[in-house]
Amino acid sequence: MRSTIVAVLSLFVATAVLAQWEPSDAPRVKDDGGPPRVYFAHSYFKDNPKQAGLDDRISIHVQNFGTLLKNANGNCQAIVLFIEGMPIKGDKPESCDPTSGHVRFRLLRTKDDDAAWHTLLGSPPGYVSKGIGISVGSDQQSSIPSTATFDLEIIPRTHFLAFLVLIALSLAVFLYLCRTTSLIRSGTHPVPRERPFSLSLFQMSFWFFLVIAAYVFVWLVTDELDTITESILALIGIGAATALGATLIDQKKSAPAPDEPGGKSEGFLNDVLSDPTGISLHRFQMFVWTLVLGVIFIVSVYNNLAMPQFSATLLGLMGISSGTYLGFKVPEKTGSDTTPGATPDASPEPEKPPPA
Repeated sequence: MRSTIVAVLSLFVATAVLAQWEPSDAPRVKDDGGPPRVYFAHSYFKDNPKQAGLDDRISIHVQNFGTLLKNANGNCQAIVLFIEGMPIKGDKPESCDPTSGHVRFRLLRTKDDDAAWHTLLGSPPGYVSKGIGISVGSDQQSSIPSTATFDLEIIPRTHFLAFLVLIALSLAVFLYLCRTTSLIRSGTHPVPRERPFSLSLFQMSFWFFLVIAAYVFVWLVTDELDTITESILALIGIGAATALGATLIDQKKSAPAPDEPGGKSEGFLNDVLSDPTGISLHRFQMFVWTLVLGVIFIVSVYNNLAMPQFSATLLGLMGISSGTYLGFKVPEKTGSDTTPGATPDASPEPEKPPPA
């Protein structure tokens, strides 16, 4: 119990120390009896007080603060934070100081403010977004005039660099395994790296890697964990079902020998776009739609900092493409059926009846 009391008291002391700290260049503006006006804002980073991000505290200096507080019916908790003209409704003030005219917020993201934070954090140009306007208001309808700005930190530099290193390393390992193992290959060639690439396994691994990278990126910026949408589950399900169906179909066929067409890899594009008879339209269609949806997926995650919600029509189109691929795969010939010079086994001629 005693340790709990000490911890609580330490927290209050730390908060009080933060509340009293100001940058050395903070302006001093006296009240003049006019309307309230925001003239300065700062964070509590002594090395960079003009920058703040999610979960950071920020102090807003208001001239004629008493008028603002009066308009809020004397309730500090009723003061609303505005960033770039958008009310952050779920972020309530931590404290107000009527004497100095300061109000302090901790930049928190709540469900009520998802749209505003997606706008503020989406399409990040770098580590910070310069010149974000900030103000307050006595209600959610309008903010008071403001000349204050600060740098909104989109992605912490250290975290972002760690993310880039991790993604680059993961991609390098993934590509290495794809080239040297049977990770996305099929067939029975004795050397795994010589087996032909599988279109269905490529699609499955493509969505797996994209979703993992996007999930970590969104979590890094927004600190949200529940970002997987129904569309993403559907895409992963389509990829898994296609790979499973292709495997079951291949098991019912005789595998081509290593020296037959389809028995040995002839390059990634040639493998995924060709059946034993050559380049096929249904494979090309599935491959192109996978890449197109992948590009849309990446752009949507970057712009909105959220997993995309594909329409049922688009998901249906992807499902039809995969279904067409599996449908045409059933009658695909094996390598032994298309080897030049190979002839089907001749049926024995019926025996002639003996002469009477």
